[in-house]
Amino acid sequence: MMIRIEFCLFLSSLWVNNVFTFIIDRTDYQRVTSTFLFSYNEDSKRAGSGGFSVLRQPLNWNPDEVPNFEAPSSLREEDKVRENIDWLSDRSNHSKNSKKSTTATQQIGLSKPAETSDDLDLFKRTLDTLDYPIVLDALQAECVTLPGRDIVKSQQQPVSTEKTKSKNLDEMQYAYRLLSATSHNGILERYKAVEEMGILMDWHSELLNDAYYRNRQGYRENLRGPPIAHISFNLKDIMQIADGGNVLEGPEILETVTIIDALNDIQLWGYGLEKVKTESVEFIELPKITKCIAVNNTLQELLHNAFDKDGRLNGKTFPLIGELRAKIRMVKNAILGTLDSLLSDPSILSKLALESGGPKYSEVNGRIVIPVHEKYQKDSLGIVHDFSRSGKTVYVEPTQIVSQSNELFQVETELRMEEQRVWRDLTEQILQNRVELEAAVAVVGQLDLVIARIALGKKWDGVIPTVGCEGVISLRDAKHPVLLLRKLDNIVGSDVDIGVDGNQGLVLTGPNSGGKTVILKLLGLMALMVRIGIPIPASEKSHVHSPRVDFFHPVLADIGDLQSVGGDLSTFSGHMLVCREVLASSGKNALVLMDELGSGTDPAQGVAIAQAVLEALVEIGARCAITTHYIQLKQLAASDSRF
Repeated sequence: MMIRIEFCLFLSSLWVNNVFTFIIDRTDYQRVTSTFLFSYNEDSKRAGSGGFSVLRQPLNWNPDEVPNFEAPSSLREEDKVRENIDWLSDRSNHSKNSKKSTTATQQIGLSKPAETSDDLDLFKRTLDTLDYPIVLDALQAECVTLPGRDIVKSQQQPVSTEKTKSKNLDEMQYAYRLLSATSHNGILERYKAVEEMGILMDWHSELLNDAYYRNRQGYRENLRGPPIAHISFNLKDIMQIADGGNVLEGPEILETVTIIDALNDIQLWGYGLEKVKTESVEFIELPKITKCIAVNNTLQELLHNAFDKDGRLNGKTFPLIGELRAKIRMVKNAILGTLDSLLSDPSILSKLALESGGPKYSEVNGRIVIPVHEKYQKDSLGIVHDFSRSGKTVYVEPTQIVSQSNELFQVETELRMEEQRVWRDLTEQILQNRVELEAAVAVVGQLDLVIARIALGKKWDGVIPTVGCEGVISLRDAKHPVLLLRKLDNIVGSDVDIGVDGNQGLVLTGPNSGGKTVILKLLGLMALMVRIGIPIPASEKSHVHSPRVDFFHPVLADIGDLQSVGGDLSTFSGHMLVCREVLASSGKNALVLMDELGSGTDPAQGVAIAQAVLEALVEIGARCAITTHYIQLKQLAASDSRF
């Protein structure tokens, strides 16, 4: 036995009328109704409008329509009990705010924190002093997808080892490759991918006129750039909804299948690249990247067929849902048929209160009621659910449709629970494929990044240099990329050589504001840009010279004063702190750039310290470039063949 107590509270200006209706439901659908009215005032006005009360509403019943239930708010199965109690309530709001992935001090381009002698981050200081964040911002601006921009955002310092989120490094290393290379081969792979993408995006080239691939729909497509435009590939926000314990709704599921479709096309595009093998063109690096895409075609088909043309769960894809909807339509038509038959009976029709011209049918809490004169209330016509304002009309659910209405509620409840189960299952299916989906989306970021490298390089007529591992930088007409981004006029290029013919060090001297610091930053930025695979602004290869920037690890710079080392150290003490860290971090492949080495103290002591640091760096095989006004260092550079 189930007891449902409905409390109806009606307010008026003079009286409070409390109507308590106790309805006892039995499995045989027999009901007994007892109604108690307290302090009823015939002059009081009931809440509501248009001749209807708060409870009683017009019957807007289309027998061919079925309820449109919302997705459950929670992914947990045990929460469905609470949801079924209030299944018509609005879906609980869930937070889609992204978690803070990094603190402000970890993000490139934001103001850096005060450095202390205990926590000096020399690598971050290097990036900041070389204006590297400006280059990263420009690269990020060229990305058209969220995964591509995220790779650039995640770049903090170019010294960490290559990492992967995948358990299988061999299969997924290209998907989760960092922005900056940590090896000589890593640079070569990035530049090779840039060269291959450049061929694909050169519409004037005739090398690929006959090359094509077939997309997932079987249509023939020209083999050009990857099909990543106009899609954000924002899988991260979708997964954050599920991570919060929430069910993915229609928009999120449709966005997921859109992403999967695009990934499938990119995968087929990669297959097309593998087939191109001519004397002049062969794609190697780009197919390596696209091989990390794994599309679950079963999931793809399921999500495609999950919804009908009206955006509801598809009754054909989920047969039980279709059966329950058909049953609801059948029961609804049966109820209306019973009512039509009932109201055609003169003995019933004579008891209806239709003098005011009101409708024959209305609805109270989902139950269909008919207006009956109050004097026939005790004729056992059915269950009383409501009264008119005057009290002369009672609204009765006819006994003949009680059983059918109960059956309708039962079937609707079954439909609601089945739809909730399907919504949860769809979300679970997506989560079960999460690793593969995230790796595939990471591939999109890598491809987007390759295109962004090309686009940024074109802004300054960049070239791809020769990259070795002997510590050589040799450039002609090299221009500072940040100055080029600022679109300044009359930027003068520089010829720079370091590591050539046994030259391990470069001593720059001259008047203040003569461009010495610009050259230091130029050297550092060229080394860093090569590591992330961006074409550099310098003269192209000619018969007399070939641009070259080798792999340096690490790149260290001390340019400008260390402003707040513990808040009480002098400029000299700050430089000494940096010198200590430089010597501790340098090695054979290091590139060290120091501005005014040994300044800020007595010249005799300063030059001795500067010469000692300079010779120590050269001794361990590092490449170094310094600016100075010390005559002794100028003489050292002139007399020592290593400079």
